[in-house]
Amino acid sequence: MNLIYKCTRCSRREAYTTLLERTLCRCGSPYLIEYDLNTLDRSQLREKFNSRPKSVWRYLELLPPIRISPISMGEGGTYLHSSRGLGRLIGLRKLYIKNESTNPTGAFTDRGATVEISRDLEVGVSRIICIASGNLSVSISAYSAKAGIPCSVYLKTGVEQVKVLQALAYDAEVFFTSNLESVITSLTQELASCHLITSSNPFLIEGYKTCTLEVLDELNWVSPDWILIPVGSGSHITALWKAVKEVEEIGLLKDGLPSILGGQINSCAPIAEAYKNNSEDIKPTSTFKVIFPDIAEPNPIWGHMALKAVRESSGEILTVSQERLLEAIKLLAKSEGILAEPAAAVSLATLIDAVDLGLIKRDETVVYIVTGSGMKDPSTIQSIAEIKTFERPNQFKRIGSTKKKILEILDKKPLHGYGIQRELANHYGIKVKLPTIYEHLSDLYSIGLIQLSVLDRARSKRTQKKYSLTDFGKEFYKRTIQNTL
Repeated sequence: MNLIYKCTRCSRREAYTTLLERTLCRCGSPYLIEYDLNTLDRSQLREKFNSRPKSVWRYLELLPPIRISPISMGEGGTYLHSSRGLGRLIGLRKLYIKNESTNPTGAFTDRGATVEISRDLEVGVSRIICIASGNLSVSISAYSAKAGIPCSVYLKTGVEQVKVLQALAYDAEVFFTSNLESVITSLTQELASCHLITSSNPFLIEGYKTCTLEVLDELNWVSPDWILIPVGSGSHITALWKAVKEVEEIGLLKDGLPSILGGQINSCAPIAEAYKNNSEDIKPTSTFKVIFPDIAEPNPIWGHMALKAVRESSGEILTVSQERLLEAIKLLAKSEGILAEPAAAVSLATLIDAVDLGLIKRDETVVYIVTGSGMKDPSTIQSIAEIKTFERPNQFKRIGSTKKKILEILDKKPLHGYGIQRELANHYGIKVKLPTIYEHLSDLYSIGLIQLSVLDRARSKRTQKKYSLTDFGKEFYKRTIQNTL
């Protein structure tokens, strides 16, 4: 099959080689790999797919050619199931969930990593530098380890600790930066002898698109009405639409094309803003607070393609608050037994809004892609979970006078640690250092009396982590403390 690199913005074409070191065109936009699909034997294509196990590599004819055994760990072939519990709760009769959290490192990015690292090994890459958000860096670290290629990753400051630990466990060299883009210019010498991987690499897109190919395959190549996807850099939504257009061109897809519902967090939503303003250009978000780094992309490299995909599909991009995102995580977990990371829950929160607004009809077929596991962000899970246990008698001996005052303060309103310290000093004359405050909070949290929540401040678009009483904490305060005051 003949392949070329084609710029996503100016349509400039480059000759296809086994590895493209310059992934950005002269105009600053990324390349995609374009296939001459007319050379495919379409009559035998479905039979060839069906002859292989469910995995990324099931779709060899729609992937870059490779002459070695792929670096694979069983990625792809994830579960697509009809949702009764969640569908009933939000009012959809035909909701399907594609659970990407079952990939080897817990995220859909493993699909891109298997294709990228397989190509790297084939052409003899001796070292990899990955500059990307958490999930992609983790996937590249894991597959580099599998391939035996040394790897260094640069992560956003504030990335979830579990993702850092994953990368370290895969023996990657880990660095942190507040600006991923600036790292490239500071690594000129290192990059001369290393292969650079960022979210703009076209081989990643080829792997990501197999998620959509699997959805269509499992639906017998009948397109759903809607596919839901979170939008960060725009890479996954680009891959989704690339997959749809390719199978349409080769005649596999039946009954039209799906519409795309993209979701962004409202504190960092440059693609949604461009869509809302009917603009072709993405205006980078200059100021935002990073709470969920994997979904917060201030200057998304695939933004232009994401806009194009949504518009061509007659779709929509909605934004949601961080509080709604947390509610969506809890709803999915209790209705389907799937624990999603924040980036994955953005789509569910936007789906609920889309149904309420009448954008998505209740009898339409909808596919919701859960892009990653909630176990990658345990602090967020802690903030939505109420720990309930009845084995507490001895633990309550730790509820001293200061802790009782903290419970009294939190019974009135949620507060962050500094606010609690101030209330103790101003209203009770109890002066303690901030680290001591957090020790008290840790004790109260461990026995299930308080919880940590991420709250939006609508006007300033800032977010804060605040402590509040759990239902058990409210009951405990009422029965054992308030009555003694």
